Amino acid sequence: MARAALTRGAALVTAMLVAALAAAVVATLAAGQAQWLRSVELRRDRAQAEAIVLAGLAWTRGVLQQDARVSEIDHAGEPWALPLPPTPLDGGRVEGTIVDAQGRLDVNHVAGGDAAARAARERLARALARSGIAAAALDALAAGPGGTQGPAAGTPWLRAAEVAAVDGIGEAGYARLAPLVVALPVASPLNVNTAAPQVLAAAVDGLDDEALAALVADRERKPFASLADFRSRLPAGASLRSDAGLGVRSDHFLVTVRAWQGSAVAQGRALLRRQGRDLPDVVWQTIE
Repeated sequence: MARAALTRGAALVTAMLVAALAAAVVATLAAGQAQWLRSVELRRDRAQAEAIVLAGLAWTRGVLQQDARVSEIDHAGEPWALPLPPTPLDGGRVEGTIVDAQGRLDVNHVAGGDAAARAARERLARALARSGIAAAALDALAAGPGGTQGPAAGTPWLRAAEVAAVDGIGEAGYARLAPLVVALPVASPLNVNTAAPQVLAAAVDGLDDEALAALVADRERKPFASLADFRSRLPAGASLRSDAGLGVRSDHFLVTVRAWQGSAVAQGRALLRRQGRDLPDVVWQTIE
């Protein structure tokens, strides 16, 4: 009798263990399936966010092409310069900006002997000094990432962020320079209609803070129609050593598009180059 009771007790314990094990297996499988489904959803949302970013970048090319067909100058009051605010989409949103790359100082094309290169080098030197960066960094910038020796000598900078690797600049220095510099594929005029105030200060002599603010306010009221117009409207006491390498029209633009889809976020950056009235070319593009 005792043996039978013991056997029944052992069978009950075994059944309970089996049931517990089965429940654990089911729970593990359910958790794994939920994790797999979550992973699929994340990949789907990421793919959709990237697709939206690519569509946004393509849209900006059309915007800039249309602008080239209707405008003879480029300035911050044009439609392309208005940021796209966060715009709701099905399951997410998108936002973006177009920035005139020629409103910044080019870290390429400052090593030549022509008037435009000499003027660009002088403006960049002023910007470095105002940003607390030693003048010695200018030679390294002019040499490019490949330096002056070896098979890569003379290689231009592809993206301005690369200059953070230059001795004397570093990440901290580049953080101060980032809004002021760009790396362009071809030598291009600095657009006085879109140049940041700090960039204008590097291009024009005799601009104190008050005169600089007055010049920027005058530009916002009425963009400069030509370099002659720009020179004639400089504040009293301000002057241009040279208008070489200056202009009022641009062909290079930096684009940023950011998209949210579900819990995924994608960001695209690109440098676009207009040539005439054709659809702008993509110089470089990244999706992050």
